[in-house]
Amino acid sequence: MTEKDIRESTLSFNYEEEVYENAAEMPVMYRSLGLEPRHSHPFWIYEAIQRQPELVEESLRILQEPVRQMARAYVERGCSQILLTGIGASFHLGVSGTHLLGEIAGIPAAYVESSEALFSKVAYAYEKTMVIGLSASGNSKETVEHVREARKEGALVASFVNLNGTRLVEESEITGVAAGGYGFVWDYTTRLAGIAMLAIELARVTGRDSQQIARYESELQKVPELMRQTLDAIDERCQLIGEQMAASRAAVIPASGHLLPVGWEFALRCEEMAHFPAKGRPIVDFLHGGVGYLAEDISTVILAGEATREYVKRVALVAREIRSPAFAVVRQDDREVSPLVDWTVRLPAVEPAFEPFLFLLPAQVIPYYIELAQGGNPDAQRTDQPRYARAFNVAYPPKSH
Repeated sequence: MTEKDIRESTLSFNYEEEVYENAAEMPVMYRSLGLEPRHSHPFWIYEAIQRQPELVEESLRILQEPVRQMARAYVERGCSQILLTGIGASFHLGVSGTHLLGEIAGIPAAYVESSEALFSKVAYAYEKTMVIGLSASGNSKETVEHVREARKEGALVASFVNLNGTRLVEESEITGVAAGGYGFVWDYTTRLAGIAMLAIELARVTGRDSQQIARYESELQKVPELMRQTLDAIDERCQLIGEQMAASRAAVIPASGHLLPVGWEFALRCEEMAHFPAKGRPIVDFLHGGVGYLAEDISTVILAGEATREYVKRVALVAREIRSPAFAVVRQDDREVSPLVDWTVRLPAVEPAFEPFLFLLPAQVIPYYIELAQGGNPDAQRTDQPRYARAFNVAYPPKSH
């Protein structure tokens, strides 16, 4: 691939001043994504959330061969560990990936935010390591630079993207291109499907129990339909919760284990879609240092994982004492957490390793409805205001994302 063949990012905010001045009429985000403006529900982002089941299903089909190549290369190169690297939502995805690789394949896996890998003095042993670069656009500058450095130091470099022919693809030895293209929330779940497939394939090539592998394969194939059922079931409840949360001034989202990156993603979507202050925190970290800032006008959103059930109940009781509006996302069979909170979203039963696929859905739908309750446009990320449109050009210089 030559320099002129590389597909540059679709996300640029570098325009003439008149474009920023006209942001109210044509929000710059729409211009950057090549979309017609929308002014009422359903916005583009809502349709993107609803499309995830079909795109995850497609990704499970089209990623089979690159995943097999990655697993073979891991063994042939004598790798003993995996490092996942990304920024923003892709960093959260990397954290989710480490849990899948550990639980399903027993592979030692770690995660790092790409810019921190470049800026910090932490030493990484790249030999015998598979480094997986994660970037929906395939052009996240810091992730590209990190995998380039890792490859020079002897790492086997693979990647999961949503756009082919991009800089991360050029720097990788093997790439899985997930379905849907780049631009909206599906790029998390579609690439998460690829990492889940990789975990299963690594379990196979490293000789783990064949019956367990078959069970994981079967359960993963059920995920798209469970996502459809979830989206159909939770919409009205998420709208009610979004309206309630919009009356707060902020939210805290305690979670742990494989739900911690979902909490971070929930907070990111609150900030991006609804410009609503939110913070995802490890549940014990919250109990040890976060209780003091809870208040009656700060919402508590609990992601109720099985492994942290007793801690989850403690968070709910703390919120009750302080009169913080409390919301919980729980499993279908929960009978312990739901009585302790104001509102509950129940999710269908799913293989525990794959819970993030379902927990991510209310983490997207609720922020959407927060912004609708505030009277805003969840597509625009405030680029319908000239100062924010200009600020995005500073935050995202050309060829940076």
